[in-house]
Amino acid sequence: MTYSFKLDNQIYKVNIEEDDSGVVVEISGEEYPVEYTKLDDNLYSIIINDKSFTIGTFKQGKQIQVFHAGNLYELEAISDRELSKSGAMGSGLEIISPMPSRVVKLLKSEGDTVEEGESVVVVEAMKMESELKALQAGTIKTIKVSEGDAVEAKTLLVVLTEE
Repeated sequence: MTYSFKLDNQIYKVNIEEDDSGVVVEISGEEYPVEYTKLDDNLYSIIINDKSFTIGTFKQGKQIQVFHAGNLYELEAISDRELSKSGAMGSGLEIISPMPSRVVKLLKSEGDTVEEGESVVVVEAMKMESELKALQAGTIKTIKVSEGDAVEAKTLLVVLTEE
């Protein structure tokens, strides 16, 4: 099962696979074998690479708070639909075409700064225009397409760098 989370304006895709041999968690391409025990409704004991961790969690809607070693991390669950609608996937620093479409308008140029949620490119598919937005603030590093280009689904359109 794959989940997407936003932490400190960064998007992380987390894939969790469980089989007879145990649980493997993949984050940003790195795999971690994990053992865990649910101690309470919101408390877990986790072993990763022979290190033991106790994690407290609290979920309210899309907001998830994780407490570990005196630190509080606030995550936001991001649905595939939200990722697709925004056009941003992966690390949050890429804007990718959610479906086969045509690039109608580039709203930003290379070197421009963008805020989280700001529209960057307009695409048209099935006679409907959609604005693809940045999922995090940054600077436009590279624009890989031109206005009028026809693109396939999952085509990289724009690359951002963190501010």
